[in-house]
Amino acid sequence: MNTIQTNHLNMFEAVNGYLDQNAAKWQSISRLAAAKAELSQLITTIRAASEAQASAQVSYGKTKLALKKDIAAKADILNDVIEAYALIEGDDELARQMSDTQTDLFRLPYNDFYIKVEAIINKALELQEVLVSDFGLSAQQITDVQNDLNQLLQIDGLPRAFQIKSSVATNQIDLLLSDANKLLKNRIDKLMSIFKHSDPNFYHGYQKARMIVD
Repeated sequence: MNTIQTNHLNMFEAVNGYLDQNAAKWQSISRLAAAKAELSQLITTIRAASEAQASAQVSYGKTKLALKKDIAAKADILNDVIEAYALIEGDDELARQMSDTQTDLFRLPYNDFYIKVEAIINKALELQEVLVSDFGLSAQQITDVQNDLNQLLQIDGLPRAFQIKSSVATNQIDLLLSDANKLLKNRIDKLMSIFKHSDPNFYHGYQKARMIVD
């Protein structure tokens, strides 16, 4: 939820709480009691939609991070094999390029991570024949890193499943907030005018609760 949405929800909850605290004053007014029950239900539903929205966003972040960690571990294996090859061949520059640990790779910002892992994959493909025949690497290990990296790139560029879940929840929140605003404006505000002169302190308290605090 954004700040504006949160501020509106806080106002709804303030109104709801104020009416709960003064239930004896209005419970006998059936239409106000019915409107108050609808407000309570809307608040509960808004909270559920907000949790669904947050859950979708967190799930996306966790999935992306877990995949990055898995790729770092697999790329580190390729790294180590290529580094061993480079040391045997006396290629100090290649050995230096392939000296990153799993932790080094994982800590890279995503853009740098993509570039680094792609470089490792490309070098493994270039040396695949000798790495497989003499250094114990398998072609499947290279393919696994390639596939995982492609999946991460896809998630990073188009997290569709999580976008859809978050979008649905966001749209639902907008509609629910609109319904709650209409409920207050068209029914509860008008019904509360009953107390404008008969119980001005109660009515004033309602008006204070009804204010949106930025």
